[in-house]
Amino acid sequence: MNFNDLKLIQKEFGISGVIHSLKYSFLNKIIFYKELQGMIVTMKTLDKKYQEGNPKYIHKFLSSEEVKKYSEDPETKLSKKFLDRALTNGDRCFAILDGEFLSSYGWYSTKPTPINPELKLHFDPSWVYMYKGYTHPRYRGQRLHAIGMAKALETVTNEGYRELISYVETNNFALLRSVYRMGYVNIDKVRIVKIFGQYHISADADCKAYQFTVQVFNQNDHSFNIPAYN
Repeated sequence: MNFNDLKLIQKEFGISGVIHSLKYSFLNKIIFYKELQGMIVTMKTLDKKYQEGNPKYIHKFLSSEEVKKYSEDPETKLSKKFLDRALTNGDRCFAILDGEFLSSYGWYSTKPTPINPELKLHFDPSWVYMYKGYTHPRYRGQRLHAIGMAKALETVTNEGYRELISYVETNNFALLRSVYRMGYVNIDKVRIVKIFGQYHISADADCKAYQFTVQVFNQNDHSFNIPAYN
């Protein structure tokens, strides 16, 4: 975290943002600490300009065969291990295509989804969880990440889901700025601490309405430790 980053954080999030960023960085020097800001975006909160997209691009959910084809290109950042897990879970990839080129994508799930090798995010399956957004460097600056989410939101809403749920780490101010701009609103936070190999997880009370929490995956018995809501 350099001085220019802190100046930008102070400009947009105030001195409290700077203090939080420094605290977050300090904590992670001595322990594993994550604070996840739960968020939702609905057709009511969405900035409608992101629905327009670019008419020269194709916006759609890819079939599993199409995803596998694009994963053959290492630039897409789609490993076989990830695809095996995601497709087995029933997750779907919403893509923005420039002709046949995969310029941007995001993944969408209605089931518990890993956020690292030991933890899974849980949420109400009537919502759709958005994760793993990626835009090819050549296409960055066009806000394709936000456009892809807006187009996917419209699609899943028409399919009968309650709209999109996701999270951003509370020290990721650049991403927070981006998702707030497109219409995401906060629900509540989940905090994760790992000390001496043991996870301690707490979910704020308002997360309960969305069944939004993180659970520890026990690889030996395939069970989860379920944290209580505060």
